[in-house]
Amino acid sequence: MRNIIVFTTLCLLAFSSCKKNQIPISSPEDPIDTIKVPIDTPPVSTHIIDLGKGFALNNGVVWSPPFEAWYHHKTTHRFYFFAKNINSYLSYESFGIQDIPCIVGKYPIEYPVGINDLHNLIPQAYFSYIRDYDTPVGDFRADTTRTDHFVEIIRYDSVEQTVEGRFQVFLKKEPMNTYWPNIPDSIAMTEGRFHLKIKKP
Repeated sequence: MRNIIVFTTLCLLAFSSCKKNQIPISSPEDPIDTIKVPIDTPPVSTHIIDLGKGFALNNGVVWSPPFEAWYHHKTTHRFYFFAKNINSYLSYESFGIQDIPCIVGKYPIEYPVGINDLHNLIPQAYFSYIRDYDTPVGDFRADTTRTDHFVEIIRYDSVEQTVEGRFQVFLKKEPMNTYWPNIPDSIAMTEGRFHLKIKKP
């Protein structure tokens, strides 16, 4: 009787440890996948900056006041953008690029010499310092000795009326009679980028 019990126990152990579809136990040398990717991982944005934002380095210093974009009067073929940095109640500085085509591409920035240059689809840039609320103490235009100015449109959506791009411009102070301390002779607006909704005038 004792032999029958021992034999039955051995058979049960043998059958229970040898299932037909059993997955083999991995040895310590087997690689284990420990990378876990959350199922709700958001897609990576392909935009260079958030919608409604603009940015540049102004002589190497971060400059990111509110940016706005507008179509030129009676057209949706070209636009301009500008930003105003208010330093105090009576003091501000403004920057803008105008006459930009609403077409993906990279465009040089010119120094305008006549009225016709203001609507020839070749962008122009400016930077101004204003003190005592209405006194210009520094007007800057593109430095004509340089050829590395540009504004680049990387996306334009005519339905949503949004535009996204980059810019770089080096500006030189225009001669003027008004003197104000601490106004630089030149301004380098570098690493510029924008992503804006274009408004209609």
